[in-house]
Amino acid sequence: MSSQAESVSVTVVVSDGDANKKVETTFVGTGLSSHSSANTTSGSGENNVSFVNINYTIQPKPFLARFKEIPAKKILDNVSGSMNPGLNAIMGPSGSGKTSLLDVLADRKAKKGLSGHVLINGRRQPRNFKCASAYVVQEDLLMGTLSVRENLAFSAALRLPMSLTRKERSDKVESVISELGLSHVATTKVGTELIRGISGGQKKRTSIGMELIISPGIVFLDEPTTGLDATTAVSVIKLLKELSSSGRVIIMSIHQPRYSIYKLFDSMTLMSRGRLVYHGPSNNALNYFSQIGYQCEQHNNPADFFLDVIIENEESDGHEGGGTAESKVESSGDAARLPNIFEESKEFVTIKQHLDMKLKTALNEPQAETPEFETNLPWQCGVLAVRTFRNLIRNRLTSGVQVGMLIGLSIIIGLIFLQADDDFVGVQDRIGAMFFIVINMAFINVPAVEVFLKERPLFVHQNVSGYYRVSAYFFAKVVCDLLPIRLFPVVFYTTITYWMIGFEPEAGKFFFYMLTIALMASCASALAFAVSARAPVTTLAIVGVTSSFIIQVMFAGFLKNLRTIDDWIAWLEYLSIFRYALNALTVNELDGNEYPPGCGNTTMNMNMNNSSFECLVGSEYLDRLGYLDFDIWYNILALVCFNVGFLSLAYVNLRLLKKDK
Repeated sequence: MSSQAESVSVTVVVSDGDANKKVETTFVGTGLSSHSSANTTSGSGENNVSFVNINYTIQPKPFLARFKEIPAKKILDNVSGSMNPGLNAIMGPSGSGKTSLLDVLADRKAKKGLSGHVLINGRRQPRNFKCASAYVVQEDLLMGTLSVRENLAFSAALRLPMSLTRKERSDKVESVISELGLSHVATTKVGTELIRGISGGQKKRTSIGMELIISPGIVFLDEPTTGLDATTAVSVIKLLKELSSSGRVIIMSIHQPRYSIYKLFDSMTLMSRGRLVYHGPSNNALNYFSQIGYQCEQHNNPADFFLDVIIENEESDGHEGGGTAESKVESSGDAARLPNIFEESKEFVTIKQHLDMKLKTALNEPQAETPEFETNLPWQCGVLAVRTFRNLIRNRLTSGVQVGMLIGLSIIIGLIFLQADDDFVGVQDRIGAMFFIVINMAFINVPAVEVFLKERPLFVHQNVSGYYRVSAYFFAKVVCDLLPIRLFPVVFYTTITYWMIGFEPEAGKFFFYMLTIALMASCASALAFAVSARAPVTTLAIVGVTSSFIIQVMFAGFLKNLRTIDDWIAWLEYLSIFRYALNALTVNELDGNEYPPGCGNTTMNMNMNNSSFECLVGSEYLDRLGYLDFDIWYNILALVCFNVGFLSLAYVNLRLLKKDK
């Protein structure tokens, strides 16, 4: 496997003129750096992660603090240490701070409440370090409709320099596939709830491969064995062990590994309530605990033993009592006893002195900065558009249902209002049909809330990791979702309803009708985008969008004449997209017409028995409804403005999403 890792490095980078010199490219420190493969494969590479006096505190929310005095919560308490090439594990009970420490080292923790220093290769952690290192999240974030190779190719297209040729990117992808043992499933789709895909272990390997594309010298993993069976978990950790043999620093949080996993660790960091209990070589941990009075029984898993000792001390917290039979722990009566013992140990004092000297030197040097993105905006838009469109095509059920429902509903509406009469009843039917068409077009686009919500974890991770800009993602989703899924079916919907209902048979009025319905569909979708980009869960997004639609329907002018609404609330009609759409459609259909046709300007009489009119002038009827207050094209302009406003709000909400943990 180490030879495979070495070949990966060679295929990625073009040699700088020396054909006999093997070069490995890694995004470490200040950016793209090269070093000989002989150094990295030997395990004596320069990669190193050090952390000095790391403190992380969460302050109570100001609103809650007004009513009750809530103390600040200390997550990390003066943590210091160093991790070298190899497999470095961070362990501890739930709430011990292991994931928080991992996120701090990976530059993925919000700066508020955070203090201390992280050193990369003996220098201050570069700005945008999170874009140069690899981070594999606990849940596998992959595009399920794409194959393993396509997911890796997506990462290569965005995270490798644009100067590389297509063949060089392809070679890199194939090298990673081979290195991770994924060749036999390279063309298999990852899988969704509707598509049968690869196994959990293969998904984890693919997630790791997405990060290995940039040949990182430092790899972070958040509990990589979560959700895997015992055998698969071991195979994943063995893979990480082999990857570390090429000089990589592998740092992972893990809760309670089995012995076959534990014995693969090169170093181990044990934590309790945000403090270090042990930090050093894993093969020396049992000896250390034995020296401070905790003896592990024969045949007991050391990882289980360590957690038993830590939990027993945490639970004692001032209470005397004996230890468990399994770990032979005697309670100290002080939950901080283990951290205090370690921080006063000779080993830690030596480490701390060395780190303080290293920090003093590092602070005298300027902080480097790595590039946030390797590709420009147009390139990112193109790659994302291809992925989005490919995902759309392969989600045939989802996209097909949208088109099928619109066609089916248009036929039903057409049959109900089939060839409306040219009298007063026919006018009522026409207005009722247009109202129902507008309502239907809005509510059928409520599922657009899933556009940003469903992919939010994937988007946040890839944006933070430097795959693409927010603007590129937004552009790709709007163009490749709004146009084909929300607007293209409108062509069938409007064509069927217009001619089946029997609206005015004029080309100009038909295309105006189609334009209005398309803008209405776009408005409804854009509002759903804006809400989903901010709402925490799908249920709240759906409730928010539908509630907004219901309120706007009240001011559409169909259920209540707009001129009879009280002034204090009448202004809401100008915020109703339904009002503008229905106004435009009604004026387009009735203005300039008479019912029945050619009845002239005769006086309008009503027969109370058959509820019919002798003559109905469209413009007069529209005036009574309050639909001629302004020019018909003002309605179109208003809908365009709402589209721009909602889409702008969606973009702003995407940018405001919390991306740091």
